[in-house]
Amino acid sequence: MTDGVARPEVLARVLARIVGRQPETEITLAALDAGRHVVLEGPPGTGKSTLVRTLAEATGLPFLLVEGHAELTPARLIGHHDPSRVLSEGYTPGTFVEGPLVRAASEGAILYVEELNRVPEETLNVLITVMSEGELHVPRVGTFVAAPGFAVVAAMNPFDAVGTARISSAISDRTCRLSMGYQSADDEREIVLRRSGVPDSPWLAAVVEVVRRTRTHPDVRVGASVRGAIDLVLLAGSLARLRAVEPHSGEVTFDAARAALSGRVRLHESYGRSPEDVIAALCAEVFGGAGDAVAAPERTEDHQGKGDPVPGPAELARGRVVAGPEVRQMLAEERRHTFTREQLSRRPLFREVSPEPGVFRESPLDSPAEPQEALELLVDVARAAEPDLRELARRLAGRVLVRFAQSSALTSATSPGAGRLHRTAWKPGMDIDLDGSLDSLVEARAARTPPTEDALHGEAWARRSTAVCLLVDRSGSMGGGRVLAAALAAAAVAQRTDDDYSVIAFADDAVVVKGQTEARSAEAVVDDLLALVGYGMTDVALALRTAGVELARSPASRRVAILLSDCRSTNGDDPLAAAAGLDEVHVLAPPGGVAEGERVARAGHGRCVELPGPLEVPAALAALMT
Repeated sequence: MTDGVARPEVLARVLARIVGRQPETEITLAALDAGRHVVLEGPPGTGKSTLVRTLAEATGLPFLLVEGHAELTPARLIGHHDPSRVLSEGYTPGTFVEGPLVRAASEGAILYVEELNRVPEETLNVLITVMSEGELHVPRVGTFVAAPGFAVVAAMNPFDAVGTARISSAISDRTCRLSMGYQSADDEREIVLRRSGVPDSPWLAAVVEVVRRTRTHPDVRVGASVRGAIDLVLLAGSLARLRAVEPHSGEVTFDAARAALSGRVRLHESYGRSPEDVIAALCAEVFGGAGDAVAAPERTEDHQGKGDPVPGPAELARGRVVAGPEVRQMLAEERRHTFTREQLSRRPLFREVSPEPGVFRESPLDSPAEPQEALELLVDVARAAEPDLRELARRLAGRVLVRFAQSSALTSATSPGAGRLHRTAWKPGMDIDLDGSLDSLVEARAARTPPTEDALHGEAWARRSTAVCLLVDRSGSMGGGRVLAAALAAAAVAQRTDDDYSVIAFADDAVVVKGQTEARSAEAVVDDLLALVGYGMTDVALALRTAGVELARSPASRRVAILLSDCRSTNGDDPLAAAAGLDEVHVLAPPGGVAEGERVARAGHGRCVELPGPLEVPAALAALMT
């Protein structure tokens, strides 16, 4: 516990230096005063680091910063023994070089860990005892008792940000969590004023409004933070000086906005246009249409974003593998197969979602009494004949299905994480494994020669390495339930594999929707699967052989094929031989298809799991992958 840092004068000093954030400041200050540890969670640019640094300066507490990343090892956090001194003195407390955790505990400092949920779990585990008991035991050194004032304050982005992982319950149970969202428009305007030094004006307020709208635009997955507004204002000022015009002139503002915001905005892949298009459209809205030359272009009907002509109605040849540009052509053709309002009205919930043409209401889908019915409806509406209704549903479907997969058992049970430390040959820049290298070091010292690099051992992360190929059976009819299952399976696999996965839709041909080495967002893959039309016979052997080709492209040590099918092959070769040629084949079989699925899974050294319904896909995949 600190010595009374929760005082009104301390709070006043902090609030005088930051904009807004009074509740967050009070809670964090109170937690430090009570000797509690704190996690600040929120998107980038919400002032998490600024708040902690300002608190440390205002309270006079020492401050140590640790940058969280996947290569932060326990030795780098705790400390290590100096190898050169160990040779002459042995393992003694004097040879120990303190890391930031030991220093913070000894000095009663704030240990600030940035990007907490990017730190490997094995490293985070060393925090558990010192956070709960105030003690840290270091082998061959002794026990460090935390001095008064010691606290761990961490910041992290939301879990679903790229490269993040869930924090263990052991860490969560030892911290107070504080959510920090974006601030109000007035607060963000004040931040820009302070950081840029420009005078207040309606133009500056409009700049802040453009940035704020990037966070709520329906086609934007990640919007810009207030840093984008600061950069836009500063860049506009410099451009205006170069061009000898006013900063608020339309051309300067639009050029500065594209440069400052386009790299910060992340679109849903199914949108089909660039961030510059969105930014230009928002600027035109907010600034009253100035800069018509950069107005957003009209959207194409096929929503492909490349202007490619949609192929004619002649079907592509069957019984073969379709990959590359042909896949885009095939999916564009299959998107011609749409549902009329009369067909969609057979689902009771449709009238609530779209009471009249051109209207799409998301609220009935937020907390439906029957989640499966709502998701199947959303999948079907993504194939609506009405263009506006179809596009709105497509954009929403990708986001909803990916979020459903992220919250599923697959993510929590089998998150790939950052791996485990293992002993390996030492390389420059790597932590030395002193226990493994000690004999070589002693021998070198006795011979009075420096040890050779190949005689040393180091510590490196052994990451989990799994490649997955998802095989979706689309023979016969592809109704809402089957398409939903396929989309959820792809979204769940994407969460599990760190992009080392492929998706193949097969009937009597095999369509590579996503290649093993192809970088695509989960939303884009889901959007492609929503276009699938069922037809024809089933060639399971062709699908498995295609999976073998895709998996061979991966360097992963474990290569898994997962069949979403009843495995009743009606065309092609014997699937058992094809399954036996793969490392690992698992089957997600519908009720009534388990018998054939088990035969294929046994031949492929895997397992077959019965799939009761589409919503059980993520949990079933988790069971197969453990």
